Amino acid sequence: MEGAPSLPLPPLFLHRCHGQEPPLRGLRLQGSAERAAENFNAHGDHSESLLGLGCFFDRTSLFVETADQQLVPVVEQLFLSEVSCHPIHSDLLPDMAVIAVVPPVTGQGIQGTSMCGCEAEDREGWFILIQGLSTAYDIMDVLSLRGCIRHDIENSYSLPADDSGIIGEGAYATVYHSQGRDKRPVAVKKMNCQSDFESIAREVSTLVEVQGPHIIGFRAIFWQQEVERLQVSMVFELASGDLLFKVLQDGPMDEPSARTLFVSILHGLKRIHDHGIVHRDIKTENILLQGDVPMVADFGLACKATDEQQMSRRCGSAGFVAPEVCLGSAYDYKVDTFGAGVILYFILSKELPFSSPDRDSAAIMRKTVKCNLHLQRPPFSEMTSRTRNMLRQLICKSQEERLSADGALAHSWVVGKTAGGKKKELAEGDGAALGVAPPPQPRD
Repeated sequence: MEGAPSLPLPPLFLHRCHGQEPPLRGLRLQGSAERAAENFNAHGDHSESLLGLGCFFDRTSLFVETADQQLVPVVEQLFLSEVSCHPIHSDLLPDMAVIAVVPPVTGQGIQGTSMCGCEAEDREGWFILIQGLSTAYDIMDVLSLRGCIRHDIENSYSLPADDSGIIGEGAYATVYHSQGRDKRPVAVKKMNCQSDFESIAREVSTLVEVQGPHIIGFRAIFWQQEVERLQVSMVFELASGDLLFKVLQDGPMDEPSARTLFVSILHGLKRIHDHGIVHRDIKTENILLQGDVPMVADFGLACKATDEQQMSRRCGSAGFVAPEVCLGSAYDYKVDTFGAGVILYFILSKELPFSSPDRDSAAIMRKTVKCNLHLQRPPFSEMTSRTRNMLRQLICKSQEERLSADGALAHSWVVGKTAGGKKKELAEGDGAALGVAPPPQPRD
């Protein structure tokens, strides 16, 4: 799986209670995977002959291999399955552990999990046996990357007892610096609002699907019942900061530095769009940095482009959101490239193209709708025409004329060449030579 740590999986076996040949049967359970694993440890058969068929995971499913080497799926979708592991106390089988895998109730998605209070008796559980509790936790980490839900954050990550580990706070989440069992630093995002479980599931689904270069690394989702509320946490690779802070602290970038960073952002967007997903909140705060490498982050508003209900929603951040969203019109992937264009403008100038002195969102959106881009003044007037051309083809009112992520990566400012292969400094409006529509001319 792309984005997963390189881990050779040890032999895994289903418990023999599931059967020794297809059709295999899951066990009817009531409650969470944690309870199922605990009950198995307390009441299960721990004799030497408890091992059933060998099993393994691919990107999305759990399979067994039969005696005639046929591969049979037993869990079709690991996404949103609850997982928990416990040691098996047996003199006959020392250092063994069990992993309980409990998929959500069929057709109910995240609402069919115990995280949402589902205690249905028709939930089906599967028990996987493995040697070594530490190895079982490694397997749990692999399952986490597939979007499985866990209940053991206190055993997996070291969180400070006080607020000293807070690295970010917002209306919807608080982010803490932590580290895993392997001592690697991570960011733990504790969600403040727990009512919109479907949004949480959609964000995790997106993160699992798009993992790869220039996408923030997703590690796990956990839940635990606290005294007065349910606490949901997501774990990510740790970043050193965000692009907004970097520019505010260090000032505008020169064109070569901006190009290097911006091309990486475009590659991240291309990856997202190639999976049929629209991010819908591309802004400087959502570009995290690992060293000097930008990572697209915060997929809380991301959705499939085919999701008609979500794609009719007006959302995003004032100053970065595209004109069509401000107007309540239909939109597509290019809302993300508009936001990317605003990012490029900002990292080159430390300013936003459509700002308001008093940060009035309504005034900012009115300016965005007009989309009058002024590039005939410093610092832009001192930049190459290709840079200004790129900005105009990203920060433009017309979706049809706006560049896609693919189109931006093919722009002469990125590749440094014309379609004929010769290096050339494009004059304003020469985008037609690259097979792209000419940008709209700004009105001063």
